[in-house]
Amino acid sequence: MDFVEVAKKFPQYKFIWFGHISLYSVPKAIRKIVQYDHPDNVIFPGYIKGDIIEGAYSNADLFFFPSYEETEGIVVLEALASLQNVLVRDIPVYEGWLQDRHNCYKGHNNEEFSQLLENIVEKKLPDLSENGWQTAQTKSIQHIGTHLKSIYETMLSKKW
Repeated sequence: MDFVEVAKKFPQYKFIWFGHISLYSVPKAIRKIVQYDHPDNVIFPGYIKGDIIEGAYSNADLFFFPSYEETEGIVVLEALASLQNVLVRDIPVYEGWLQDRHNCYKGHNNEEFSQLLENIVEKKLPDLSENGWQTAQTKSIQHIGTHLKSIYETMLSKKW
């Protein structure tokens, strides 16, 4: 698990992986990491909601998400909407809306993640949180709803 491998390099930072993990559906190696085989600076609190997750998003130094797969990137959007600097793996699902060094930082491997993470947290790289927030706004329910309304009105006004 790359998240834990990167965390091992930074014992001075706290790494928290939020979200429910069904331990019966993951490989034994992952189950072992989540249950007990991780460094002291890594925490797996499970699923949380409300004020706690909002506080985590808004008070963290960085949202680090090195996932190899993602369906829609909802947690990434939540982090962007919380004015968080975001570091993700450069995977196809983010193409077209996440731009490296514009609204997020992207890495390909643990070495890149480690370099970027340290430079972001130590403020040696520009803060991209405002650009990220702007990106999240383009994906908001209000923005999407307005766009869909416009499409529907155009279609309804056509004479078929």
